[in-house]
Formats: sequence, structure tokens, C-alpha cells
Amino acid sequence: MLKLKGEWPKYLLGLGFIAAALLGGGAAPGLWTDTVLQLFILLAATPILAARSGEAVDVRIFWLCGQVLTAIIVQLLPVSEALVRPLRDQVFSGGRLAAGTLEFISLGLGRTLETLLYVAVLAILLVALLRLPGPQLHALLPFMLAGVACNAVAGFVQYSASARVTVEGLLPFTVTAGFFANRNHFASLLYEALPFLLYLVTFAGIRLWAAAAIVLVLLDLLATGSRAGAVIGLLALVLSVVFFASRSRVGVGSLVALAVVAGVYGMGTWFVFEARDFTDATRAQLAATTLQGIRQNWALGVGYGNFPAAYQAYEAPSTISERYANHAHNDYLELIFEGGVMAALLIAGYVAMIGRQLLRMRHSHFHKAAFLGVLFVLIHSFVDYPLRTMAIVVPFVYFNAILFHGGLKPVGRHIKGIVEVTNGRRRRRVPVTAP
Repeated sequence: MLKLKGEWPKYLLGLGFIAAALLGGGAAPGLWTDTVLQLFILLAATPILAARSGEAVDVRIFWLCGQVLTAIIVQLLPVSEALVRPLRDQVFSGGRLAAGTLEFISLGLGRTLETLLYVAVLAILLVALLRLPGPQLHALLPFMLAGVACNAVAGFVQYSASARVTVEGLLPFTVTAGFFANRNHFASLLYEALPFLLYLVTFAGIRLWAAAAIVLVLLDLLATGSRAGAVIGLLALVLSVVFFASRSRVGVGSLVALAVVAGVYGMGTWFVFEARDFTDATRAQLAATTLQGIRQNWALGVGYGNFPAAYQAYEAPSTISERYANHAHNDYLELIFEGGVMAALLIAGYVAMIGRQLLRMRHSHFHKAAFLGVLFVLIHSFVDYPLRTMAIVVPFVYFNAILFHGGLKPVGRHIKGIVEVTNGRRRRRVPVTAP
């Protein structure tokens, strides 16, 4: 076993964060950019996992990752059709199997295998982040925010043009907002960063820069025209101020300024809804049809990654058009449709873990920011599928690593490894190695 020395693993992972923000904005399956990012993550994580030194990983993380991977692997194993057929809608068998034939739970092994690789790489990234020393995990924040900044600036340039700017040929998907193919997912990256920018406002030395970044992010959120992004952005701003106002040394003037910004942004959010029809019959129809599929396949599901093919079996003829449903636009319904009751139990278990962890870390601003980042992505997943993009899921994994890291113990409103140093009237915070 190697001994982890120096900070070069941190920089390698940090480069992975930036690369994910620049290359991982596509949600279609089989993108070469996602493959490159997954290989880079494995390269960065391997020396950390191979080292004999490192922080101890919470056993609950191993349990959750193991259960998730097992749920996917089981769908790839051949079992007797006598066990599968009674638990599956007959529309997917149709008498094509003879008695005693082996069958797979997944209707499409290729898509489920692709899902397994996607989840396995993310699990490896999570464990690698948890093994980093606490100060190094905290020091990855600038890398994550650098990727957000690149997207925010690109989005600002695009939306400042007289016509909507799209870029084709640079990446294996058409870039429409920032470096993303989907403006809603671009909005997800922006509101993920808001709690951490509010967290940085509590640092006296960089307060002005953080405030300017907040304004840029809010302008981009309104410019996207994404209703979910605009609303969650407002929620992120308000909840971040509420979470950080307690036990904070931010002056009253700063809080008033943030309240004014929130008010102006709230008006902008209202205009976004006024500009677009609030009724979204398409999403309601997607949810209703997906629920029908869940009722018929609740025990086993249809296989992870197989939503597009399985959904077509339950579509009403009157709703069929040239455009097909590639996702349910509700990740919880889609996962339960694909994974059955086991997927529902895993989702519930994960949400319970997050809630319990917040109660343990409620005095640390850094942990609060991570919790809010997780919370807003989970909320957005009710109406979209943000975690299907590498650019969103990599920061999401980072936020979870912050919440469950053993070396980031809350100490008052700070965390173990981050202390405040007083230099005359000016205060600044510097990282130190935790004992």
C-alpha cells in the first residue's frame, strides 16, 4: 500500500471538477466526453484509494454504495423465467419464452450496464473524497467554483447577444447554455453554487468578490428562462441567508443588501413565469404514464436505463408524436419505474441519511452549504433529471462527501480544520491541519 503524501491528489481531483463542468453538460447516453471524464476520475481516485493513510470512511457510505450497486448488478444476472414472469407486466414477455428459459430482469442489458459503470465511478469518487484530509476536501471548493464561473461567464456572453448563441461541433452535443446542452441543467449548476457563494460572503477578505459572483449567477438564472431554475435559485438565496444569518458576523448592512437582492430577484422570477405558460400538461402526462408503468412493474422494474423503451408500451395513442420521451422529467418516478420497490427503498434510505446528518452538522456553515446544494438538486429532480449529467453529479458527490466526511467536525460555526485568525481589525480564515 502507498502512503498518501503532498497535495497533488487534491489538485488532480480539482482538475476533474473543472473538466466535468466544461465537458459534462450533455445528458444523452454514450457521449465520449462522459467516458473521458469517468476515466479521469478513476485515474485521480486510484492513488487515494490505494494509499494506506487517509480518513476513515463512514460505514453507512459503504452500505449505501454497496446496496445501490447490488440492485443494479442483480438486474444483469440470468434467473429463471418462472421467477421473473409473475412479477412483470405480460406486455414485455408476450409468450416468447419457453418454460425453464433463463431471463434477465433488465429489458436492455446494454443500458443497464452503462448505468452500472456510471454509478460505480461516482461511488469510487465519493470514497476517494471521503479519504482525503479535511483541509484538502475544503480546498477543493475553489476548483468547483472555477467550473461554475466558466459556465456563468459563458452563459452571460450567450444571453447578452442579440440572438441566442449555440455552439455546434465543439462537443458531442449542441451547447445552448454555458457549456450545457440543456438550459435547465445549466441552471442546476448555478443554484448549486449559490449556498457556497453565500458561505464565502462570511469571509471578510473575499466578501466583495463573492457578492459580485452571486449577482452574476442570479442574472444567468433569470436569463435561462428556466422556471424550475428561477424558483430554486430564489429558494437557494433565501434559505442560504436564513441558514447563515444565525451565528454569523456578517453585518446588518450586508443582510439588508442580500434581502434587497432577493426581492429584486423574486420579481424577476415572477416575470419568468409571466413570460411562459405555467401549465405543463406534458410533464403531467409523463408522470401519469410512468405511474402506470410502475404499477405494472413495481416488484422488479424494467431495468436501469431502459425508461425510453419501456415507456412506449404505456403511451396513449393520442399522445404519440414525432418526439419521444427520453426521460420522465421526474427522476424519482423514473428510478422506481426502472428499479422497482428496491429503488424506492434506496431513495428513502438516502434521504433519511441526509436528514440525520444535517442534525449532526447544523452548527457548521460549510456543512450547511453542502446540505443546501444536495437539497436543491433533490428538489429539482421532481421535475427534471439533473443528476444524469456529469457536470451536476460530480459537485453533488462532492457535497455528499462534505456532509459525511469524518475529518470535518463542526466546532461552533466553523469546522475542524478551518480556524479564524485575527490580524488587527481584519479577520481572515486559513486552513490548518486538524489533529
